Amino acid sequence: MRAFVAALLLCAVAHAAPPPPAGAGTLALGGTPVGAEVFIDGEKVGTLPLPGPLTLTAGEHTIKIQKGGFAPMIDVFTVKRKAQTKLDVELVPVAALLKVKSNIDQAHVFVDGKFACDAPCSTEVAPGPHTVKLSHGGYKDSAVQEVAAVAGQDVPLEVKLEELPMGLNPYKPPPPPPPKWYEKWWVWTAGVAALGVVAVVIAVPLVEANRNPVTDFHASYTFTVGR
Repeated sequence: MRAFVAALLLCAVAHAAPPPPAGAGTLALGGTPVGAEVFIDGEKVGTLPLPGPLTLTAGEHTIKIQKGGFAPMIDVFTVKRKAQTKLDVELVPVAALLKVKSNIDQAHVFVDGKFACDAPCSTEVAPGPHTVKLSHGGYKDSAVQEVAAVAGQDVPLEVKLEELPMGLNPYKPPPPPPPKWYEKWWVWTAGVAALGVVAVVIAVPLVEANRNPVTDFHASYTFTVGR
């Protein structure tokens, strides 16, 4: 039994967090909202909630915590050597976060008639009612969507755009019209052949008509003399 307990103690020691190096301390950070980004001395170290205390050098450090829809928090704190500093933060909600998706990438998003971003995107909007419309070349403008924004909350919105029909879509011109009957190759081929036949028919009578019966007469006589 004692051997089993000793093994458990050794395992616990092996998996325990290592002590901070000499001249360093730790920061235990907690707070809300979940997913807020945490920056220490300008470098991102994670999002709330952090998996555990942060080991930092002793002395002063800057901290910044931010998330869309909330007022960011910027502060200075001090870490003492071989000691743990505790901080609890709570960001104040000031806006809603409108998250827009569309079946067409880069569709323009207009909030209350003003351009906001290109889908897919997220943009902060003030609390209260808003109108949202999407637009993209070659597609019909979406119907105006009405949303209600609450500070500190996400407002998801997915909009499907319909492609303009051919003829009205400047990005898809209609195909060229079929050729007219007189533009088809076989019409001209048949016409040339017919003209050749007509020329021959006309030329033969003209040649016969121009013959001189006197000069062009070539009689051939054969005489047989009796013995």
